Order: sequence, then structure tokens, then C-alpha cells
Amino acid sequence: MTARPSTEGEPVPSHRPARWRTAAAALTLVVGLPACAQHRPQRPPAPVEQTPERLRDGPDPSPPPGPASAWSVSLRRIDQEVGETGQLIVVPDERELRAVDRGTGQERWRHPLDGGYRYVIADGSIVAGDNDGGGVEVLDALTGATRWRADGSQDVVVQGTVVHARECVGAGTKATCVIIGRELESGRQLWKLPSDRFARVSDVTLGARLPYAPAAGRYVVVRLSASARAATYTPVAPTTGRAGAGRLPNRAWFGFAADDLLVSTDHDPPEGDGRCTVSIASVDARTGAKGWSGAVYSGRREDGGCAKRLAHPRSGRELIGAGTRLVAVTADERPQLVDLRTGRTVWQGANAGVPIDGDDRSVLVRDTADTGALALLDLATGVSRWTAPDPMLPGTSASWRSAVTAGLVAVSAAEDERPMVLVYEVDTGRQLGRYPGWLVGAGTDRVAVSRSGAGGLTVDLYTF
Repeated sequence: MTARPSTEGEPVPSHRPARWRTAAAALTLVVGLPACAQHRPQRPPAPVEQTPERLRDGPDPSPPPGPASAWSVSLRRIDQEVGETGQLIVVPDERELRAVDRGTGQERWRHPLDGGYRYVIADGSIVAGDNDGGGVEVLDALTGATRWRADGSQDVVVQGTVVHARECVGAGTKATCVIIGRELESGRQLWKLPSDRFARVSDVTLGARLPYAPAAGRYVVVRLSASARAATYTPVAPTTGRAGAGRLPNRAWFGFAADDLLVSTDHDPPEGDGRCTVSIASVDARTGAKGWSGAVYSGRREDGGCAKRLAHPRSGRELIGAGTRLVAVTADERPQLVDLRTGRTVWQGANAGVPIDGDDRSVLVRDTADTGALALLDLATGVSRWTAPDPMLPGTSASWRSAVTAGLVAVSAAEDERPMVLVYEVDTGRQLGRYPGWLVGAGTDRVAVSRSGAGGLTVDLYTF
């Protein structure tokens, strides 16, 4: 998939939440995309990517090394990550959400949904937003019962225990809109701010991973207007709607909050700049005092082009790091950790590589943004914990996925012209399993893999 700026900088009609629809396309696990052209030393051709339909027609694979699946469930289509809440595993099917018992795979509930949707797990609730006609429905995670719904909500973003959305009366240029915050559990309105029909709350968060809502921060970042003048990011207290004094221009890429900072990024290098520069600006969200502004760098693809993104676009996250510390690349193409408060480089990796995934304690690095061997670095120090061979599936493949958790690292791979999932122990790099199919979710001690099944697809859960 070609890197592109965030849709935060693009006008969005008031009647259609395009951001969620775009995310759904990016996360589609059963549709192939053409790979980008390759560059640098010639490598053997990448294995042919198999769709679920082609896998279904092929011979049965040999028994996979690693523990057998704990259970399997059948479904029609899976376009989003399998999630976990308490003792339940959440399985997103084409037109419904299902929850099954983590230990047995027994179905606990299923909830039909109209049209396409995106879902987020947050504090005992599941928030499902309609991709097509707008609207949001909040379910009790334990029972699947509807807690509340708002049919007019668009561009829904969940952070902490607040559901943020745009709501409009009318259509087109005559629409009257507000950005609204609602209490997650009850749907009670907490605040609203007047806006235009292109306004939205940023869903970019440092260190957060879909399908889980990020923890509550001091501020959410809101673009209240995209017309009449240059759009700006505004920090807003999530429970009161009170705006901080900080403001930054929307530069068509990312606006996000990092502790008490409002941060804006531009991932398009200036004309004539061949270093994959990502420019960063920050201000104190509460006071508006100018913070650090400077440059970091994105990695390169194998063809030499700039990846532009600071995490792989199909890793389930936009930015790797924690607090005010952001994982990026140095000018000489080594991974680095930068403190956004001061601009200080906390560490630089010993070897060249591109960060593609991570969590609050680990960073997964590949030789280039889309090819090569893997290394897992310690987030605090940058020291390499272990390395692993090239999984032989390019990151440009629609089948590529990765996950880094407190216990496991899982990546997509290709073997004998078949998609595979490789699972490693996070502390040692020991390979725990190799399973045919597509990675569709991971947790501290479990991995979900989709494969062909009777009359459709099957999701297998493996525990370690």
C-alpha cells in the first residue's frame, strides 16, 4: 500500500464518516493489493500471495509446528482485528459482532449490525460505528446488549471513557454541525462545540493499537474547522470540552496529544530533500507556549522511496512510542527514540533498520520498511533483544500484518507460496509457532489466525 497523508487533512462530507471507511479498507484481510516496485540488490521473487479462495482450493498443508488451536469458529468475512475483553474474544464478522469464551470458543453472544462498521473495545464496552450512513451503537461487552445509540453521529472516535463524534443537522454547505463528547457507559452528553461539517476529533494516538481505545489523556485533539481559513488543531479536555490555549496548523498529516503537548507532523519532505524528513511542531496544550520543533526521519522502502509513515500502515497503529517519546529513524537510517518535549535523542539503534511495530516496551524493526530480516529492540534502551530471518512476505502485500504484545511477536510470512503466521516469544525470540493463514489478532499469550474453512473462513485461536 502506498503511503499517503492522513485523511484528517481532507474534506469529509457531513453525511459519511469516510475515515472509518478508509480504515476498513486498509485492514481488509481477504483482498490482495499489487506490490510496489523493488529496488537495491536483486532478491529472489517474493512468493505468490494466496487469497483465501486460492488457499481453499489447494492441497492441505502439513501439520504446523507449535501448539494446536484451542478452538475454531467459522465466519463469512473478516476485515478487522480479533479483539479481547475480559474472558471474551470478540470476532468481527461481515454484518455482526460475536463474542466467544476465550477458553472454550463457546459463543456467548452475537449482535447484528446494519451495513459496514468499525468497532473499538473500551472499558467494558464495545463501540460500533456505521461505515456508510453514520451512527454509533455502544454494546455491553459482557452481554452484547445495546447500552445506547446515536443515529446522527459521524467520524466516531473513542478515547478513554468518552465517545467523540460530529453531529450535523442539514446537508452540504447548509449543514449546522457540532463536535460532541458523550459518556461511554450511558451516552450522556458531556459537552459540545460548534464546528463545521469537516470537523473531527483526531484518532491518531501515540502508542495505541486498534481495536482498543487509547487510555484517557489530558486532551483530545480536535480540528473544529477546515473552511474559510487554514484549519487548526485545538486541544480539548475530554470530559469537559474546555479548550486549551495551544493551537497548531493542520498540515494534512497527523495531529495528536502527547501528555501535555499538542503535536503536529508533516511527513512530506521539502522539495529537494532526499532524507525522508518528517517535520514536527509542538506547543504546550494548556498555555500555548511554544515547544520543540524539529525533524525526524521515516525509513525507506526497498525501492529507495520514503515510507513516510513512522509505523507500518497495517500494524494497527499510527505512531510507536509512549508518553512523549516517539520512535522514528535518524538521518543515517537507524531507528531512534526522540523525546518530543526537548527534541533530545534518547537512543539510536546500533544498526540500520526501519521501525514497523511496537508497544510500550518493544520496537520491531525490519531491514527496510517492507522487506528484510527482523530485530526486536528494547524501547527504553534501543538494545537489540533478538533477530529473526526475513519472513519472505513484503510489507507491500495486502496479507502483511504484525503485532507486538507484552508476551508475543507475530508477523505474516510466506512459505511454499502460502501465507503463514510466525509467532515468537517476545523476551527470547524463540519461535513458538508457524501456522498457515492470515494474522487477524494477537494478545499477551494468544494469536488469532484466519484460514479457509467449509463454505467460508475459519478463525483459529492459539494460546501459548
